[in-house]
Amino acid sequence: MASVPSASSWLLNRPRPAALVAGGVGLAAAVGALAAVKLSLGLALVGGLALIAAILVRPFIGGIVLVALVPAVSGLAPGMPVHHVRISELLIGAVGVTVLVTARRLDRPRWEALDWLLLVYGLGWAAIGAYDARVLGEHLSLSDWGTDLGQLQFFLLYRGVRLTVRTPEERRTAVRAAVTAATVVAVIALAQEAHLPKLDAFLLKVTGAVNQTGGHFLRATGPFDNWAALAGYLLPLVLLLVALILGDARVHAPRRGLTLLGLLVVALLTTVEASAILSLLIGLIWLGARYERMRFVLRRVGLAVLVSSIVASPLIVKKINSELAKTAGLGQASLLPQTIAYRLQVWSSQYLPAIGARPAEGYGPVLPSSIQWPYPESQYIALLIEGGVPVLLLFAGMTGATLEATARAARSEDGFDAALGRALLVTGISLVVMNTIWPYVSNGGTPQMLFGLLAVAAPGWQDVPRRARRGRLLALPAESAGRIVGAAVRS
Repeated sequence: MASVPSASSWLLNRPRPAALVAGGVGLAAAVGALAAVKLSLGLALVGGLALIAAILVRPFIGGIVLVALVPAVSGLAPGMPVHHVRISELLIGAVGVTVLVTARRLDRPRWEALDWLLLVYGLGWAAIGAYDARVLGEHLSLSDWGTDLGQLQFFLLYRGVRLTVRTPEERRTAVRAAVTAATVVAVIALAQEAHLPKLDAFLLKVTGAVNQTGGHFLRATGPFDNWAALAGYLLPLVLLLVALILGDARVHAPRRGLTLLGLLVVALLTTVEASAILSLLIGLIWLGARYERMRFVLRRVGLAVLVSSIVASPLIVKKINSELAKTAGLGQASLLPQTIAYRLQVWSSQYLPAIGARPAEGYGPVLPSSIQWPYPESQYIALLIEGGVPVLLLFAGMTGATLEATARAARSEDGFDAALGRALLVTGISLVVMNTIWPYVSNGGTPQMLFGLLAVAAPGWQDVPRRARRGRLLALPAESAGRIVGAAVRS
């Protein structure tokens, strides 16, 4: 990978006294006016201005915020501190726009297919949503407009990280920061599972969650409103830590890395999210085979997963029993898991007829009155009901570009870049399947972590040829297949 310098400081490169004085006077007036209306708004503006000033001095700070902080707080409900706006979207907007506007031309990385498709996806989604609102006579609220424009956050996040996290050391620091933030999230989830007094009530308030019984969550969610969001947030990081360990490209000391990995695995298991756990197990086997370290995976990582499974076994048994019980709303036992059977019923009776009525346009951010259950329970159903086939095609293009980028990173000769690429490739392929039964990309956690880490990986894959060994990327080497069986026998 070619060496690249850190992003230049906009504030230190060239003195701008007149602009700074004028801006300071105007912003002081704005802070005073907002504080007079509501103190929290004034304080939020002061905090935002301090962050922007820090980014103008050192852009890398903005990259750390986007990679580590934004995914961890993306599950918090709108309204803190600005009404109808999520704090994660506020941070992405403030940081992303700041670095896009102030980046020097020489610091700007070249645009790749993924950059363009993220931008086209966000703009296309917004345009179709606005068109639907006009045609259907919907009066969109501020929250609805936030939903309509919200898909642009992925472009701002991805491009913002690419502009600010550039050197090898900055990229490793960004990964360490993301793991540190995830450790805090995992501790919250484990404390929640241990029924720490008043924690559930606090999380219900700050996340706006509805999936609870008697004031308690059904499973661990951490600072998200659903356990699936927590599982999707942790999955790429767990796979990345495994890949870094297997490839001897650690960003932590060996013992600390294994400890952090165990903590994140236990937190993921407490979600009892079957699709994420199955993806993790398949990913472990594939990574072990690619790195030709199946014995290590089966002995060390396999033992960690077994111990974690034993710790989480009460939850897992409860989940299995509930899934094999009588299917909700059908009054009869079913060979299908309860949640899948209910999804099929909702899709066939509510969503598919509505999609069939407007397949080319969808309905925008406001669901039609025929929809009684407001949760589509599938990323693909959500895309079709909101924007029809065009939005689904835009999403498919964005997904294809994501997989192509991760595949190129996975072929890198640098151990760190290859680990990022392989972990994100497994995550991306898993999400293609997982999105069938839950809208991971439309919720907090998963997309912010995925695109943040993808941007960190970008300097490592942009110089890798697109066609080098493409057909062999997912295929296991012949000798690895034999080693899987041999390692299993010897273990």
